[in-house]
Amino acid sequence: MEISNQKRSKYIKRFFILTGLITVAASQLLLWYKNELAVIIMAIFFALYVVIFLFANFCFVFFSTDDSKVLIKYYPVISFIKRNYKTIEFSRQTLLNFKIEKGLGFSDLTIAVKTKRGIAEYPSISLAAMSKAEIEQINSELSEIMKNRI
Repeated sequence: MEISNQKRSKYIKRFFILTGLITVAASQLLLWYKNELAVIIMAIFFALYVVIFLFANFCFVFFSTDDSKVLIKYYPVISFIKRNYKTIEFSRQTLLNFKIEKGLGFSDLTIAVKTKRGIAEYPSISLAAMSKAEIEQINSELSEIMKNRI
């Protein structure tokens, strides 16, 4: 089973860039008309806009399961320096636990696997850019793996 939010991630990135460009263009127009107070308000709005998008941590997520392995690839949709591609790959048999936590309207996936040295918990993966149906599919697939493992 493969689940990907590629289309939604592209839409989010395009929306962020387009609204950012509109805000900058509006600020330039206001600056040309010498309305400094409006330019300051637009700058504050733009800074808050960027902070909110970075706080939401929208990620492209590719989730795949086959007969023996689970593969999760993800990277932040909005990044200013460079994309940090991250991959989590583990055997179905080593899945120990997973949690999909909701907070502030966003969901995060945390996975724990059993290793030779003990239990390893991967960093949380933001599912904020995924639809509820996609999150539910991931939840049901991981639940099925947990059920079949025992």
